[in-house]
Amino acid sequence: MLSIIKHFLTDSTQQVKFHRHIMKIDNLDKNHEQILQLIDELYTLFPEKSSINVPEIRAYMQTKYPSRNIQHLVDVAESAMQQTIGKEVTLKLIESAIEYQMAAKLMPTCAAIISRQKSGILLDSMDTVSQAYTDLLTGADKPDQLQDCDLSFEDAIIFRATDSGIKWPLTILNKCLGGVAPSLGLIIARPDTGKTSFILNSLAYFAAQIKGTDQQLLYCGNEEGIVGLKARFGVSLLGVETQWAEANAKEFGKRVSQKGGDHVRFHGGVRNTRDVETLLKRYSPIVTVLDQLPKFILPGNKDEGPKGQANVYGWFRQKSQDYETMMMGVAQAGATAKQWPNMDDINGSKTDVPGELDWGFGIGTVPDTGMELARFFNIFKNKLKYGRKGRAEAIFTAERCRYDDI
Repeated sequence: MLSIIKHFLTDSTQQVKFHRHIMKIDNLDKNHEQILQLIDELYTLFPEKSSINVPEIRAYMQTKYPSRNIQHLVDVAESAMQQTIGKEVTLKLIESAIEYQMAAKLMPTCAAIISRQKSGILLDSMDTVSQAYTDLLTGADKPDQLQDCDLSFEDAIIFRATDSGIKWPLTILNKCLGGVAPSLGLIIARPDTGKTSFILNSLAYFAAQIKGTDQQLLYCGNEEGIVGLKARFGVSLLGVETQWAEANAKEFGKRVSQKGGDHVRFHGGVRNTRDVETLLKRYSPIVTVLDQLPKFILPGNKDEGPKGQANVYGWFRQKSQDYETMMMGVAQAGATAKQWPNMDDINGSKTDVPGELDWGFGIGTVPDTGMELARFFNIFKNKLKYGRKGRAEAIFTAERCRYDDI
């Protein structure tokens, strides 16, 4: 374990890749666990660092915990740095530890089969665990963030004016935002106005366009039941009513797959930015939905209020570029939001959070009789290639989880 600690101290990329899995080792020594958590905290606070030395650990601990006895942790770090085991051997040790944990996951399945409590599940379980292990060992490194624009001025203006890419389900969004592109956006609306339905409708629209390719879409949920959301997505993709889907479940499933529904990966209980990054590495999605974005936790984020929220948004914006995915954040609008929700209706901030966004729009309603199906889209921020802002009305059909232009 000391050699692994040294490995993490001297290589931040390896620490990011393997930290969570090493922390799952059974009977992990308490001092080792504490130093591993401390290393993770330091890399989170100082993402530009590629390594950490013992004096930095001592200085950080003395500043953060001036009255705490930290010598035992410093001793562990110093002992780790004295290890002479090389990088290749250390990586084998890490892989061995992960293999042990993966095997432990398979044991309950095997025991159920041996005792004849269950059958027919071993192959699926082995495939799942094997894929998880492969993803761990072959996770792509971050792409080079230094980019040169080698387009001519003529090509640059043509690119900016050309409407290309995967389209949105509404004309106003295509006109202002253009096609899907790596970016961070926020969609706000008051409760029960149909913002989740709009996200599912958009994913369905995107999925139909990438049918037959190897591209994928990702839904990260941390609040609503993920099974129900997946069912509503299928309803939106086919444009059928829920009642028909429930009565024709087999045909419903077949048609959803035929229209590209399998391109969307649904994950619930995603509450931490590390969970999101794990899924980004696994799927390389072209679109990533972040339901209830303000509720995501950024490990090591010590700021509170608007500044803390801005740190979370900033993290997602950077990852949208690192992984070339469009991040679609969803959030509740403030109590002031009316027919045309705008930047001032973003909960918690009027400057910090909007400053991290590439684009944003609100979905509003009016209480007038006869307007129950009407939804009002207000694009209040746009840093994408068109740069346009705009407003438009749409019709929301809840039974089919669909939005349509008026």
